[in-house]
Amino acid sequence: MIVKMKKYAFLVYHKEYAGFLEKLREIGVVHVAERQGGTIDDDELRGNLQLLQRFKAATEILERHTDGENPLAQNPEMDGFQLLTEIETCVQEKEQLQTRRQSVDKDMDRMAPWGNFSWERIRQLEKAGLELRFFACNSSRFNPEWESQYNAIEVDCFNSTIYFVTVTPKGTDFELDADLLRLGAKTEAELQEEAKEIDAEILAIEDRLKQATSGYDALKKARAEVSERVDLRRVQLNTNVGAEDTVMILEGYCPEENEAALNKMLKKSGVYYMAEVPRKSDDAVPVKLKNNKFSSVFEFIGGLYELPNYHKSDMTPYFAPFYMLFFGFCFADVVYGVILAAVGIYFRKKVREELEPVMRLLTYLGITAFFMGILTGNVGGIALEKIETNWPWYEHLKHYILTADRLFYASLILGAVQIIFGQFVRAITRWKTDGFASTISTWGWLLLVVGGGSVFGLQKGGLLAPEIAKTASYVIFAVAGICIFLLNHPGHNILANIGEGIWDTYEKATGWLSDLLSYIRLFAICIAGAVLAIVFNSLATSLSGDTPVVSQIVMILILAFGHFINIFMAILASFVHPLRLTFVEFYKNAGFVGGGKSYKPFARYKEEFKIL
Repeated sequence: MIVKMKKYAFLVYHKEYAGFLEKLREIGVVHVAERQGGTIDDDELRGNLQLLQRFKAATEILERHTDGENPLAQNPEMDGFQLLTEIETCVQEKEQLQTRRQSVDKDMDRMAPWGNFSWERIRQLEKAGLELRFFACNSSRFNPEWESQYNAIEVDCFNSTIYFVTVTPKGTDFELDADLLRLGAKTEAELQEEAKEIDAEILAIEDRLKQATSGYDALKKARAEVSERVDLRRVQLNTNVGAEDTVMILEGYCPEENEAALNKMLKKSGVYYMAEVPRKSDDAVPVKLKNNKFSSVFEFIGGLYELPNYHKSDMTPYFAPFYMLFFGFCFADVVYGVILAAVGIYFRKKVREELEPVMRLLTYLGITAFFMGILTGNVGGIALEKIETNWPWYEHLKHYILTADRLFYASLILGAVQIIFGQFVRAITRWKTDGFASTISTWGWLLLVVGGGSVFGLQKGGLLAPEIAKTASYVIFAVAGICIFLLNHPGHNILANIGEGIWDTYEKATGWLSDLLSYIRLFAICIAGAVLAIVFNSLATSLSGDTPVVSQIVMILILAFGHFINIFMAILASFVHPLRLTFVEFYKNAGFVGGGKSYKPFARYKEEFKIL
């Protein structure tokens, strides 16, 4: 459900404006509207936004460096801005050291074939009139005559590459079919020692960062302060000025459930204001959702697409049961469902408050998968319908298991139900927003499909006499035809209505058919997951061998690995494909209109406010 908003306009004397904004922030219920043309960008806002990004990066760094011995939030009295500088200094120094370490690694790779030698001895040889040159070439190109001509000495051979030196009188000019190498000024041993020193410095910086985690709360507090600066500056930039710069004009939106507190503050402060219900032409009205305990956990799902338009309807309560059922249909397995529900229950109290609804969602989805696993007879890759027993009650219950052909038809039936339900939602929500006349065509289609289908079903079931069924069908077709072809746009030209009705008939015939066939994916994913589970069970029994103890260990490893892969793939498919059915098939048939902007009140950041 979309919370009703009131649109406010505040007119404040310019000398009292700063105090008014502080009061407005303290009450924290007004979403400030952007001025026409959007928010002006200025240096102050840009600087604070950049500072906010720096704080975000710093908090993420501290989270990566926390452990059992360095818990977060031990010393909130530290200076968060100084701590930010310290963290950025550590990161910068660490990056410089890592760059040096990479350079040393490259030098060590270059020096590795030559081993440890003394550059001092080489310089002594140069003083004696001898020159050493370092070469490398493929072994097929090495000419043994170089040994006598240039005193070539092989030092190492690696991967068909020969590394050798030549010792010639100083100034001797010659060329070899080999690569002349320029070595660094340090030997391999010296480079190894330098690498150890760099590693020690990096560890020292890591220790500094771990110690800095004690100031996590201080960093968060400073980040909240910068966030408040950003919000305040945005409000100031969205303020219009009138009456020769003496009156500040600000517009915003407040939920009706909070307007009493806002009005009380405004009357007490003596600020002139105007409040009204947003018009349909107001396209910047923020959206705040408020659903019951069950539907609210599915707001996360709807948020992956976009928020509804304020003047339309929130589809969360309508798609929530279907999404849960579709997920259970795809993920149908008793064992898998128990695992998923257990994960949701276990982590529900261990995650941050904003992630708690996601854990509840996992619990709901796991429970649905558990019951769908019972209906489909899937228990960790064991097909219950294929188990032979001497229990009459069990054999009787096996007749109710949804086999592959039943699952196919069940997926189509679920699709038809959601499509028809979506049309009902479209008709009712549009009736509320645009009036009954705009929904006549939709009601005509619903009468044709639901009414005609009901008459056909009752006649086939022997509950309706053929003559009565025939008369009822004629009445339904006539009324539906009038709604679809003549009253689809009351007040328009009748020929135009007929033409639009014909086009609408073509769209419905092709669109509903393609939408209905899309639901076959539920059947396909369910079967694929069940088959893979059976395959992994079969592999575990066939590849484990018959060696005592070892066979059982191998079997457990194959089962654990195989079912882990299957669960991962099944969760991914079971999450994505119902999502597609919701955002494409259901949203289209339900007439969803998006483009809503999230309600973000101008408020002070509380100390416990989660900014990560």
